[in-house]
Amino acid sequence: MCCEEDLMPPVVKDMLAKYQGLLVQRGHDWGNDRERTLSKALSALMSWCPQTQLLSIKGELYTAINQRETPGEGVRALIDLVVRALPNPLPTGLAIADRDGIRVRTPPPFATAGQPVRYQVFTVDGSGGPLTLSGATVEVDDPELVVNGYRVRAAESVETGTLRLVSDAPSRWSVVDQRGGAWFPNGVLRKYDYHGHPFFHGNDISLGVPAGTTRIRVARGCEFQQVSRQVDVQAGTEATVTLSPTRLYDAAARGWYGGDLHVHMNYSGDLVCAPPDAARMQQGEGLHVMNLLAANWHTALVYDREAFEHFIGRDLPWTSDDTVARWGVEYRNDLLGHFAALNLSAPPTRYQSGHRRSDEPQDWPPNAVAAAECRDLGATVGYTHPLSKPLGVNGSSEPVFSGFAHNSQARELVVDAALGLVDSVDLTGNHNESGTEATQYLYHRLLGCGLRLAATAGTDTMLSQSCYGIYSNPPGWARAYANLGGAPLSIESWQDAVRAGKTFATNGPWLELDVDGHGVGDTIALDGPARLPVTVSVAGVGAEQVEIVGPDGVIATRTVSPHRREARLDAFVEVTGPMWLAAVVRGGHHPDVLGPNVYAHTSPVWVDMAGQSVARGEDAAWCLDWIDRFERLIRDVGTFTEPGQLEDLLGVLDQARAIYDKIIQNGSR
Repeated sequence: MCCEEDLMPPVVKDMLAKYQGLLVQRGHDWGNDRERTLSKALSALMSWCPQTQLLSIKGELYTAINQRETPGEGVRALIDLVVRALPNPLPTGLAIADRDGIRVRTPPPFATAGQPVRYQVFTVDGSGGPLTLSGATVEVDDPELVVNGYRVRAAESVETGTLRLVSDAPSRWSVVDQRGGAWFPNGVLRKYDYHGHPFFHGNDISLGVPAGTTRIRVARGCEFQQVSRQVDVQAGTEATVTLSPTRLYDAAARGWYGGDLHVHMNYSGDLVCAPPDAARMQQGEGLHVMNLLAANWHTALVYDREAFEHFIGRDLPWTSDDTVARWGVEYRNDLLGHFAALNLSAPPTRYQSGHRRSDEPQDWPPNAVAAAECRDLGATVGYTHPLSKPLGVNGSSEPVFSGFAHNSQARELVVDAALGLVDSVDLTGNHNESGTEATQYLYHRLLGCGLRLAATAGTDTMLSQSCYGIYSNPPGWARAYANLGGAPLSIESWQDAVRAGKTFATNGPWLELDVDGHGVGDTIALDGPARLPVTVSVAGVGAEQVEIVGPDGVIATRTVSPHRREARLDAFVEVTGPMWLAAVVRGGHHPDVLGPNVYAHTSPVWVDMAGQSVARGEDAAWCLDWIDRFERLIRDVGTFTEPGQLEDLLGVLDQARAIYDKIIQNGSR
C-alpha cells in the first residue's frame, strides 16, 4: 500500500470529515435527503432485507411509496411490507421493538470483553395514531437490551481467542461463529454481501473471536472458487489458519484484464469509505481495473466529487503493474438513463440532470450532450444498469415506458448509440434475472443495426453500505474482461480494447469465442455464403447452458453440469448474409456468484459479406418504435424549465430516427 499522504490528501480528508458529520447528524440516509419518500429509519431497516425478497415485493413497495400523500396509509403499508420482508430468524445485530416487546435473534449472539454487540434497534409505534418507525444504534455489553421498559436477552458473554488469517495474496475473508455472529479485525469496514455473509479484505491479519468453533471462508473475485474451513479456537490462545481460494482461471496470463466500470466509494449508507478501504477491496478481489464514480442521488450533492476532481486523469496511488484504479463519473438522469464515464481529463460541465431537488431539475440537456462532452475529454462511455424489468410480448418495449417513469431505465441508449456516442453496454451487474434478459434483448437489437457496442459490466457496488443486498457486495463481483492484445495494463490500453469490442462480461465464468480463427471484436470479410466453425470455451463453475447466438436468437446450445470446471461448445454456422455472432453462458444460483444467477456474454464477432455489414430493417424498426414511445413519455412527464429545452431533446431523437430510417430503406447506416 502506498503512503497515507498520497491516498488521503487534505481535500479528501476534509470531504470524508464532512461525510462523517452527515452520518452522525442524519444516520443511514446521510446526504441523500430522502425523507419525503422514505423515512431515514425505514431506509436503514430495508438494508436488512434480503435483496431477493425486496425484488419480489417491488411492485407493492412502489404502490406504497406512491400512496405516501395519504396521511399514514403509505407509511403504514411500507413499514408492514419491510417488516414482513425481514429474514427469519432476524440477523445478528437487528432488533425490532413494538408494543408486544422486542424481537432479536435467538439464541442471542456472543459478546466478548471489549467487543460489545452492536444493535440497530427499530421501534414500531402505532399507539398515538399513524404507524411510525424510529431507529437507533446501541452497543450491548451486558446480557440485556432494554427498550420502552421491555427487556430481552440480547448477548451472551464468552471468553475470547485470537484468529490469524494468512493467504497467498490479499483476499476476501468471512469469519462467523457457531451462532452466526460475524467477526472483523480492527480498522476494516464491516460489510455483508448478497448472500448475507460478512466480509473484509486483507492478508496475514489477526482478530479476536469467541472461544469455540469458528467457520472461515476465503474468496478472491471471479477467477477463484471460495474455500471454507472450521477451526476450534481456544480461550487465550492464537490459532493460525493458512488458506487460499482455488484458482479457476488466470485471465491476465491469457492477456485479459477484468474491470468494474461502476463502483461508488461513498453513496449514503451507514459507513464512510476512505481510499485505503477502496484499495484494500480492489486488491483483495484481484480486480485489475476499478472505475470509482462521483455521482449524485436525488439532490445536488455529488458524492466523492472532491476526490474525483483532485485525482482526475491520474492513476490512483495504489495502482501497480496488475492493478489500476481511476476516478470517473456516473452521469445520472432518471428519465433518460445513467451512463458511466471512464478516464476524463477534466471535470464535466454538469454531473446530472432531472432531479427536482437538485440544482439541475430539468431533463436537459439531452444525455447525448453530456456523453459527447465526456468523449471529448477522453472518456469511454457505457450505459449502466440499462433495464430492470421484463419486456412485453414478442420483445415489446412498452413496459420500459409505463408505470413509474423516473426509474433510471436506459431510455436514451437507443438514441445515443445510433449517434455514435456510446462505447459499451453493461450486460451484467445489479440486474435481476428479468432485467438481464431484457438488457440482452435490447443489446441484440442494437447489434442487429450494426452498432458496435462492447459488452461490459458495472456492479453499482456502494462501498459505504454495510448491509444492502447486491449493493453492498465487494467491487468486481461482476466484471468485464478486455483483451489488451499483449499491451501492458493501463487505463488507456483497457479503453482501447473496449473501443475495439474485445471484451466479455461475466459474474463468474470465463467465456471465450472463436469464429473460424477470429475472436471477439474481429470482423470476418466474406465474398459470399459460407459455413463457419464456431467454438465457445467456458471455465469456472456454475455454467448450465452454453449458447451461440446471432441476430435471430440461439443458433446452437449445450447443457452442462454446473459443477464442471470446463466446458466447450463446437458448431458450424451457415452464413447467408451479414451478421454478428456472440456467446452466452447461463446458470442458476451459485454460492460463488454474488448475484441471483450465473451469467456471461461476449461482445460479437462481426461477419461482413460482399462489402456489406449487418444492418437489419426489423431491428431498426424495433428501435424506431422505442424512440416513438420515448418521445411520448418525454412529452408527458419531462421537466423543462426554459423555452427550447424540449425541442433540443426531440431534435436528438430525430437525428437517431434518420439513422434507423436509413437502415430500413437501404440496409446500411
